[in-house]
Amino acid sequence: MKKLLIAAVFSLLIHAQVLDKIVASINNEPITSYEVEKTSEQLNVSKKQALQILMDKKLIESEIKKRGIDVDDFELQNAMEKIANQNGLTLLEFKNILMQKSQYKQFVNDLKENLLKQKLFNQIVQTKLHVDDKEIENYYKEHKNEFTVFKTIQVTKYSANNRQLLNNVKQNPLATNLKIKQETKVYSYKELPVNLLFLFKQTKVGEFTPIINDGLGYSMYYVARKDGKVYMPFDKVKMAIANKLIAQKREMILKDYFSKLKNRAYIKYYN
Repeated sequence: MKKLLIAAVFSLLIHAQVLDKIVASINNEPITSYEVEKTSEQLNVSKKQALQILMDKKLIESEIKKRGIDVDDFELQNAMEKIANQNGLTLLEFKNILMQKSQYKQFVNDLKENLLKQKLFNQIVQTKLHVDDKEIENYYKEHKNEFTVFKTIQVTKYSANNRQLLNNVKQNPLATNLKIKQETKVYSYKELPVNLLFLFKQTKVGEFTPIINDGLGYSMYYVARKDGKVYMPFDKVKMAIANKLIAQKREMILKDYFSKLKNRAYIKYYN
């Protein structure tokens, strides 16, 4: 019996080593088969893609360490408070929910990792990221169809303190609830802020917009009709274009930076 037990334990150890063997390394940072399997399952990608994702992650971690980038507790708390507020919760309520679900530690780790990455990315792009007025004007002229919008629109606004109440309306629009405030209005495109213009532009007639956290509660709109067709004025969309161009340039700068970094890296694969 003792021999059988020893043999079983030895077999398990051998099996564990096979499952968690080193499959590759980048700049002498090992990547194990277990990491590849886990990433593949979590992200629903192939093992080959998972390995590349892990290599990119190791490169980012290495850059963060090399640049001495850190995130303190105050920054973490601020970031958590913003997320809590976006979900209509206080920081304490948000923390309690995470703790009840045994997700607090994992959430904080993931949040810190994201904040570190954002700091790194900001450092990489800060001296290279610039969009001038000419670029913005050219984009507007060359992509005018993106800024075609209705002349007038009729919408019904639904407001509530609870997101689920609005979800219930989406599932059963004929249901009534005194806790939900309704207001139907016809707007000219000139009256609307640019964020609502784009939101209504993307929402088809007869459909609801996504639910919005407006700070004081939640709201959504039902689009009843759209009439006419006009181009949004350049002055109204200038900032939106600038943000879009900045996001595109940021992505290109980061892609180029890490592509060069990866080409210079010492990568080794193990059988």
